[in-house]
Amino acid sequence: MSYFTAAPKTIYCHRLVLCLTMLAACLPSSVYAENTSGFDDFCAQVDLQKAPDKPVVIRYGLTGGGEEPLALLWADKKNYSGNGSFYDLQTQKFTPNDRMTAVQSDNLDAGSITLPALITAVRVGIPVRAVASIVETNQIDNQGAFVVLHKSGITSVKQLKGKRISILGPNTISEYWAKSALRRAGLKPNDVTYVSIPIPANEQALRNAQIDVAWLARQFLAKAEITGGVDILMRPIQATQQEHPTTMVFFTQKFLKEHPKAYCAWRRDYQHALNNWEKDRKAYYPALIAADYVTTASAKAGPDGGRALGGKLSIADIDATIEDMAQAHFLPPGPSVKAADLIQKGYTLTR
Repeated sequence: MSYFTAAPKTIYCHRLVLCLTMLAACLPSSVYAENTSGFDDFCAQVDLQKAPDKPVVIRYGLTGGGEEPLALLWADKKNYSGNGSFYDLQTQKFTPNDRMTAVQSDNLDAGSITLPALITAVRVGIPVRAVASIVETNQIDNQGAFVVLHKSGITSVKQLKGKRISILGPNTISEYWAKSALRRAGLKPNDVTYVSIPIPANEQALRNAQIDVAWLARQFLAKAEITGGVDILMRPIQATQQEHPTTMVFFTQKFLKEHPKAYCAWRRDYQHALNNWEKDRKAYYPALIAADYVTTASAKAGPDGGRALGGKLSIADIDATIEDMAQAHFLPPGPSVKAADLIQKGYTLTR
């Protein structure tokens, strides 16, 4: 039976549950020590004791930012035994649209994706699903912030009517953050002007009075604060007032179906990398710099935070965020989507 097709008859479902129950009784409890959803976790039943004769290639599309724990899988490859034995992680940086184009042309197996981009992809029928968290918007994350010039006198979102706000682009997570904050302040989405500016150019655009509010990613925020004259108006969690995934790992449904062992080996390594990163991230920055994933300035920009324990996604948080996106008039018209539609049951790390 395919993992992606429900059994057509009730009697077959009962037999399947009985078989899984008997299987569980024969396995040591340690096998399920890291399960996220009991018998729904197919990786708990995958044998990773013996690697195949040849590793399975995983063609992975990077965003180039925020993926530090994931980057350890190749920057510190010797400590992640699955890469090179069960799977061969081959990475390439893509723009969001290019990533989905590559998926549709069967040139990409997995990648990093924001929540808005995933919702859009699933809505239009692209067969990708989130399997793990990369960056979480929460109380401790340091993704960056919306900032204003100190001399502007802007201290509240309520003062933004008629102002110009920089975002990464239409339908991006930064646009959602801005619109969510406006809604909570009693303003409408069209009460402000959104300006798409490349990340490195935001600070200068703010100082040149081309915009009134700038989104500064972590390393650029650190630089701007050293220069001085800027104030943080809000961080993402202050904008939305609720935790949610910012960036996630997606895999194609085809890859998960055809290569469950390679996926489960990757997942094991990724969780190991997250654990190492949480314990002592400073120790791993030299390897990431040597691998040309981060810059020295980024390594000195303070803790990144925003990591979900074990890379697990919260279904409740995603559903609440989708509802907030709708209320903030961020989501364009389209089919209704729930968190359950965005994940792959049996493979996705959930909490």
